Amino acid sequence: MNIQVLAATLVVLAFVLFLLAARSRKKTGIPAGEVFYQDLPGQPFFGEPLRSNALGISGKPDCLVRTVDGTVPVELKNSSKPPARGGIYPNHMIQALAYCALVEDQMKARVPYALVIYAGQQVRRVAFTEERRQWLLQTIHEVEMARAHLTANRNHEHRGRCVGCGVRSNCDQALL
Repeated sequence: MNIQVLAATLVVLAFVLFLLAARSRKKTGIPAGEVFYQDLPGQPFFGEPLRSNALGISGKPDCLVRTVDGTVPVELKNSSKPPARGGIYPNHMIQALAYCALVEDQMKARVPYALVIYAGQQVRRVAFTEERRQWLLQTIHEVEMARAHLTANRNHEHRGRCVGCGVRSNCDQALL
């Protein structure tokens, strides 16, 4: 095989792989850009926890993507039944916002939004607005107050959530 045929074959193969990668990203909703942080099993590199002493939180997003708009945290969820009409569960929303704040605080990067991707590639965008930032800060404050006073009220009526709860045996509000 001569060198020109080999070179042409490699160029065609690289182009096909590029198209497949672009199609896969589009299907999953991950934006175009450089994935520079990952906390997913079997990936080539491992993400260290992000910590903010100023906010009193830490966490590890599934991945961070550097885009032309800024850094985008991506969180993959196994939930096979995401909320209807493009909604996001409140606990997933607060987690995504926390990752936005952590990236902004620790990496000094602009964070326009986060993505929550439910099973079946149902992508939900969480805009990192000033209103949502304030909600996050208020929620962090409420959690700190509950910890300081050693009290937290159950905020659901779902028996199934109590089944797997790690503090159910000491909870005076357990539904079971």
